[in-house]
Amino acid sequence: MRIVAAVGLSETGKTLLLTGLISEFKRRGLRTFAVKHCAHGFMLDTEGKDTWKYARAGADGVAMVSSEEWAVLQRARDVGLRALAGKAFDGADIVLIEGGKEARGIRKIEVLRSGVSDVVQTPPDELLAVVSDRGAPPGTAVPVFTLSQTAEICDLILSQGEEAMPEIKLEVDGREVILNPFVRTFIERTVLGMVTSLGGIDPDPRKISLAIDRDGPSPKKP
Repeated sequence: MRIVAAVGLSETGKTLLLTGLISEFKRRGLRTFAVKHCAHGFMLDTEGKDTWKYARAGADGVAMVSSEEWAVLQRARDVGLRALAGKAFDGADIVLIEGGKEARGIRKIEVLRSGVSDVVQTPPDELLAVVSDRGAPPGTAVPVFTLSQTAEICDLILSQGEEAMPEIKLEVDGREVILNPFVRTFIERTVLGMVTSLGGIDPDPRKISLAIDRDGPSPKKP
């Protein structure tokens, strides 16, 4: 799975860019998914409908299913975009995100447009490319494209290594518990934060194992 976010100010052309990339990736036979990051919240359900009533009654999640498609709305406070992509789009080749400039650790394509934004704001270590209608901004060290160069941008994305999604497995009394994206992200961040605060621990550990036995150790035989 390759995950890339298109970032930039409103009216720069992020949606136009992603629709073009989706069409090109699908033409190449790749499973492609899109995520819209809504910084100010969103409302997909219709007020007064049954699913709206279930959510307002306090349901933690509501699903809608038909013979052609399905959708799930789930409450969450802070869903990591990478974790969400790995959980919701299992088997995806490409996940394209519109927005999410604050999300760390995701490769980004920044979209610039004359009269709207002319300065790159993405950190250099996350910037994959720039899409601009004015050519390369001064000091740009990454490839620069126009909105019409969808095939070239797709080639660049495919040249990147695939995402290594954290594998988190929780078992309670021998039964595996399915974790939603929020819980997966919470566990990862909490355990990683505690472990790396200990002395002598690698600040970027690759594998952490934790077991909690509430019965304690078995008593020793005399």
